[in-house]
Amino acid sequence: MRYIKALLANLLVLIVFAPGVSAQTQNELDTQSFIEIATRTTILEIKTAKLALLKSDNAEVKAYAERMLSEQQAILNGLQNLARITQIAVANNATLNEKQLTAGGVAPWLEGEKFNQAYSKRRLQERKKLVALMRKGMESNDINIRSYAKNALPVSLQQLYLAQQLPADKS
Repeated sequence: MRYIKALLANLLVLIVFAPGVSAQTQNELDTQSFIEIATRTTILEIKTAKLALLKSDNAEVKAYAERMLSEQQAILNGLQNLARITQIAVANNATLNEKQLTAGGVAPWLEGEKFNQAYSKRRLQERKKLVALMRKGMESNDINIRSYAKNALPVSLQQLYLAQQLPADKS
């Protein structure tokens, strides 16, 4: 039953976001830009997940953060492999500092429910951006990027669905 709900939610996301994505794909994203954006996003997700494990007091947020930490590390490894194949240098995970974390929407000084709300809201925004990036990657002229994006899109959609389930400020 959970699988069917997740599948339906992902289908809804495809229907809602597909028109906007096709408009965005008119500007071709080059291989280097795709890898850099995806790597930076993945590193940010890893760092914010680690922060959530320390700062959150919510079991759902912590479970999401643990899952993202595990999945995003695997994704980062895949991106590093893609960078090797395409001979593109990628940033290492030490490149994001506190200022960039804050720019990523997770203020390290927040605590409790305020942290949970900021984390949940920003993760949802970032997951939407990543889904759009993977869709754009599927239209790339680079076969390696197309292949990567095709394999990564289902995972990104599932992560978007999970981010939609996080507790967020309803006001």
